[in-house]
Amino acid sequence: MVDHRAKNPIQHGGNQANIRARLKLGNRPLLDFSAPLNALGPPPVALAAVRAATETIDRYPEPNSPRLVERLAEFHGVPTDQIIVGAGTTELINLIGQMVRETAGRRRRSFGVPKPPAAHLIEPSYGEYRRTSAQNGMRTKIWDEHVLGWAQETFPEGKRGVFWTGHPNNPSGRAWDRTRLLNLVDRSPSLMTVVDEAYLPFLPDEAKRTLIGATSTRDNLIVLRSMTKIYAFPGLRIGYAVASPDIVAMLRRSQQPWTVTTAAEVAAIAAVDDSDYLRRTVELIRTESARLTERLWDLPGLRPLWPGRQRPSFAPPMANFVVCSLIDTPWTSPQLQDALARRGIFVRECSNYRGLEIGSVVTGPGQAHHTRGHLRFCVRNPAENDLLVETLADVMASESVLLRSREEVPVLSGFRRWRLRAR
Repeated sequence: MVDHRAKNPIQHGGNQANIRARLKLGNRPLLDFSAPLNALGPPPVALAAVRAATETIDRYPEPNSPRLVERLAEFHGVPTDQIIVGAGTTELINLIGQMVRETAGRRRRSFGVPKPPAAHLIEPSYGEYRRTSAQNGMRTKIWDEHVLGWAQETFPEGKRGVFWTGHPNNPSGRAWDRTRLLNLVDRSPSLMTVVDEAYLPFLPDEAKRTLIGATSTRDNLIVLRSMTKIYAFPGLRIGYAVASPDIVAMLRRSQQPWTVTTAAEVAAIAAVDDSDYLRRTVELIRTESARLTERLWDLPGLRPLWPGRQRPSFAPPMANFVVCSLIDTPWTSPQLQDALARRGIFVRECSNYRGLEIGSVVTGPGQAHHTRGHLRFCVRNPAENDLLVETLADVMASESVLLRSREEVPVLSGFRRWRLRAR
């Protein structure tokens, strides 16, 4: 069944204008922990390239960003005809949805296949996968998996349609074992597997986990990369996909001209060349993700989204964000998000991720925890991460008494909405 509600625009992190207007914060400074961007900020060489690009705003960008494609092909060691650049991975996700729909339409006309294609998902995951699938008339199939876990395991082996998966996944942070995932891809030739590696460059073992090198010999594999996240320039909107030449050609046929600006292209080229920036990024995340998570474990009412505090050696490295459940606390995630914003800290409230709604139960092997919502924190520099933890501790301890005067009652229909009722 096609989920028509999923066609609606969804909430994302980083929307400061919305929370400022809703809470009447005006121009008060907000430290943004809501969007998982590189804590180092944009590379200086990229900023310089953007400034220089203002001299060319009287000319159209070159279609298909050939200079950036050539540089990315060199960077990843693949031919140029395997790369397509777009205005962020969101545009590319949409192009993939169109491609799957059109391919299924041709099969339906030729062979009389009665059903629309299936979109296979493991949730919680990035909401644009489901939205794009619904916009392109796909049936949504959700595969059950424990929310609490160290790595990703579930795969719709042998199915048809498209399988969307993050690597690591947003918001859980779990990554795939490369060998296992490739074996599953190879055993499912009729399934288009889309591996979103938007956050993989933050991991120290990226080189042994990425599937980019496997795309040249497979027509059922697409790898997505976001330059927004790793280089911290979301305002430029740029990402790319790596796939077989035939898939790239099909995607390019549906792409509108000039979706990537000249400024975005030159900034991306400059950023890719800054190897020292990537090295410093990986080192920062290696140390700060673990340290921030440890400190969050010490806060009563917060539980980082893992099976346990001790991380085993086989678990993938941590991403540049941490999701926490609210457990055994009077706070709900929307209340805590608002309270932190009034203290100058903006975090991601996660109740619009399916499976992380207020009142949801998160499960793992032998575990089940009733939650009052979830918050996601991106990893910033040490001083800012310490400020986050200290403010969380202060807010949750000093203001929780205000919440005890009212009770939250779950509404079981719809998306488990909650209403406030005075005692």
